[in-house]
Amino acid sequence: MKRWLLLICLLFCLPVTPASGATFSQPDQTALLEYARAVMISRLEKRLLPSQPSISANSQRACFVTFFVKQQVMACFGSFTPRHATLLDEISDNIRLALKNDLRAGRLTPELARSASIQITFPGQPQPISHWHMVNPQREGLLVEAPDGRGVAIVPGEARTAQYAWRSALKRLGLHERSSGVRLYRFKAAYIRTGQAIPGESQLTP
Repeated sequence: MKRWLLLICLLFCLPVTPASGATFSQPDQTALLEYARAVMISRLEKRLLPSQPSISANSQRACFVTFFVKQQVMACFGSFTPRHATLLDEISDNIRLALKNDLRAGRLTPELARSASIQITFPGQPQPISHWHMVNPQREGLLVEAPDGRGVAIVPGEARTAQYAWRSALKRLGLHERSSGVRLYRFKAAYIRTGQAIPGESQLTP
């Protein structure tokens, strides 16, 4: 299964237990989200990247970083396997890759980035499923893989219904509902986000 995935992918934070088992404190959550915003603005303005904050949980960890403007995804990238030694480096590189690979990011300006909602998602490993209706999109993510190995993941909270998540992923892959050879996976995830939180989404589900 391809590990590098372009995602199709609101100040309110709760204690979060990421997939690795480490718990983020409130100050760490705020620092991570503010750092993600600062990195995005710096890249859009073509300035030097900001200094990394000091946080207590900066070990190696995979994540997805998503920017929303009025609940619409503007830029998103991530993976299920960490590519860097620290979480802060992972966040920074995901933003770089979102700007490079996500066509929607072309609409993002520094002004929009300053007011955007941000979500950092910490995924568990995908588990195969037989149908999209087996996913609770408020608590689980959906990964859709094309026959050629390309993948699109919809992170928890991004789609209101599992069917919408399924159709969105197919559209991004250039497929349709009758396409053959499509593989489906669901994954548990924790996340931190700015803005409005949806009850029950902040914690890993059993």
